[in-house]
Amino acid sequence: MHEHMKTITLDDEAYGILKMWKSSQRESFSRVVKRVVPVPGTLGAFVNFVERAETDSLAGNDLLQQSVDLRNKTKHDPWI
Repeated sequence: MHEHMKTITLDDEAYGILKMWKSSQRESFSRVVKRVVPVPGTLGAFVNFVERAETDSLAGNDLLQQSVDLRNKTKHDPWI
């Protein structure tokens, strides 16, 4: 069933956050971590995380978008 298992220690706050991500009482914390935490270094994992977490609806995104838009308008194109 489980070939390799590790014991980790979480403070109460971190445990509470992880527990909030559980979709059911039966879901294991290992499954939560695999579902929620993106695999570092892969674009596909990052895109999947963004889509699942619905980060496009987070507060402050409008400021980020304004900054990107402003940079695109003022950025010098070295190829022209």
